[in-house]
Amino acid sequence: ELQWIYQATFDKYQELAGANAALLGTTSDGKKKKGPPIWIHVGDDLAYDVGGASGCGAKTVLLELADKYGQTARHRFDDAKNQPSWSTTSRAELEIRRFLNEAATLKVDKKISFLPLLPEAINDILQDE
Repeated sequence: ELQWIYQATFDKYQELAGANAALLGTTSDGKKKKGPPIWIHVGDDLAYDVGGASGCGAKTVLLELADKYGQTARHRFDDAKNQPSWSTTSRAELEIRRFLNEAATLKVDKKISFLPLLPEAINDILQDE
């Protein structure tokens, strides 16, 4: 449903990357560029960040911070019984999100718990390409 925002981001990236490649034609170490650009999306929401971005061709890093950091993305839609009293999410929406989250788990390329692990996760993805 919301893949349009990721597609718009990717389209803009390709436009900028194409302009950069046309100007430079090489990597920073002077080697000729190989292959298409790789888009790596980092996010904390399985359905929208991982599912949406991977549906547009991105590699994905799921950022699941520990509970002590107050990040709630992984808990928002997983438990219909324990929704906060102020929640306006319908049961139907909870079921849809649970389904989308389950489908997106297969599209996670790397999963990290702490931001300092991000460079290593990105390097791992790039090494696999």
